[in-house]
Amino acid sequence: MKKVSTILFSLSLVFAILTSADAQNSDIKMYVTTSGTLELDQGWLTAMTNVGTRIDIPVPMYIIDHPRGLIVFDTGMSVDVVPDDGEEYWGPVSQAFTPSMTRDQGIDEQLQRIGKSVDDVKYVIHSHFHLDHAGNISMFPNATHIVQKAELKNAWWPEQFQRAAYVLDDYKNTRNYNFMEITGDLDLFGDGSIELIDTKGHTQGHQSLIVRLQNEGTVILAADAAYMPENLQGTIPGIVWNVEAAMEAIERMKMIRDRENGEIWLGHSMEQFQTRRLLPEYYD
Repeated sequence: MKKVSTILFSLSLVFAILTSADAQNSDIKMYVTTSGTLELDQGWLTAMTNVGTRIDIPVPMYIIDHPRGLIVFDTGMSVDVVPDDGEEYWGPVSQAFTPSMTRDQGIDEQLQRIGKSVDDVKYVIHSHFHLDHAGNISMFPNATHIVQKAELKNAWWPEQFQRAAYVLDDYKNTRNYNFMEITGDLDLFGDGSIELIDTKGHTQGHQSLIVRLQNEGTVILAADAAYMPENLQGTIPGIVWNVEAAMEAIERMKMIRDRENGEIWLGHSMEQFQTRRLLPEYYD
């Protein structure tokens, strides 16, 4: 009898956990927006393919309204690129990667469009610290910043061949911010709704984000682990720290996608981005 009671208790506990997770998932809203566009040579995204072809790509940012705290995934390009398309703030790199951004595309003003402010944000999750992903980190002094330990270290002292994509002015005043430095994967709330996964390869500490939504299902926000559809089909991303690790990261995302019948949302595909519902609309 005692054994039966124990089994029933265990089943009820599992049911309660699953029910709680489902309830939380039903309350999650994910907003998609952009901090503008970048014009660049496609060869930077698809190595040895369409080299010399200049294209415009989106610079996505995501706002996730979760019952346990408001989350921002990537803060886009710094608003300091607005006055002169990055010529002064980014310097020579702005010739290779030319930003086009208006001030109202800053993450602070995008939050205001859904009735939120930077002070409402509990967690800022950084895919990595490149100039088009962590440009406005300084807007969030009161948030907890979640980043791979290897990425944080490399951002402050990047290897020479990676140095151009890191803009120290983006984060030079954040040394005293609250950083949650992680190594590997993290189930943020312990319920599977928000999961950070190690996708190093583009940089030493790149991470992608899985958001499991009630209606949309599993969405893998690849960031720069996969820029374009070609990368999912075997074309090496053009900017990588480690080619083998980068391709392993793509295969890992594809495996999760297939296992959960989900979707991979690419980091810089204009074709895919133009199909998205943009803020103030949302996914749930």
